[in-house]
Amino acid sequence: MGDLSALHAQATRLVLALREGMERLEAIEGGMRTGDASTLARDLQHKLSELQRTSRELDSTWRMQVVRQGGGRVDVWKRKVESVAEEAEFMATSLDRFGGREALRRREAAERDELLSSAAVGRRLKGEMDEEAAVAGHVVRSRRALADMFEQGSGILAGMAGSRERIKAAQRKVLDVMNSVGLGDSVLRAIERRHKADAYIAAGGMILALAFTGGLLWWAWR
Repeated sequence: MGDLSALHAQATRLVLALREGMERLEAIEGGMRTGDASTLARDLQHKLSELQRTSRELDSTWRMQVVRQGGGRVDVWKRKVESVAEEAEFMATSLDRFGGREALRRREAAERDELLSSAAVGRRLKGEMDEEAAVAGHVVRSRRALADMFEQGSGILAGMAGSRERIKAAQRKVLDVMNSVGLGDSVLRAIERRHKADAYIAAGGMILALAFTGGLLWWAWR
């Protein structure tokens, strides 16, 4: 019975260690104690493997004793062997349940992180879209302002052209009057030169205004 006693003592120590470890694991899982539940679970799984191996050796040794000695004392060991096997099965079930809960917690944490990441990406994309919309609105307003400036400039140039025609008509009337009263050719030529100079100035102003307005439109629409 020596081998049976040694194996049973080893199994008993493992059962006690597993019970204590499971209590600590449940306390950590429930938030009543601090610690690394995953590390503790791996240690308990290692002890459970030792207990299962010892339980198999204990059962095999007990069966050989039955063959050699028959009933009596062997029946007492039968109950002890079965008790160790039941403890090993119970601990295995408890650790499996903990592993399932741990996997569920990890999956929920991963899903939560994914949702938070998706929300952050959505906020970033919305910010970029709002920024692009603001830039597009600024460009539209700038183009509208330049178009208004171009329209105003065109109106001013048209007004200048009308004024020029009225001035020319008035000058022709003055020339007719001067011819009728007999003014000299030198006076007429001086008036004509002044008229040409005014025409050049007006034309230059129109060209500069058109070039400036065209440059602004090109800068806004490029």
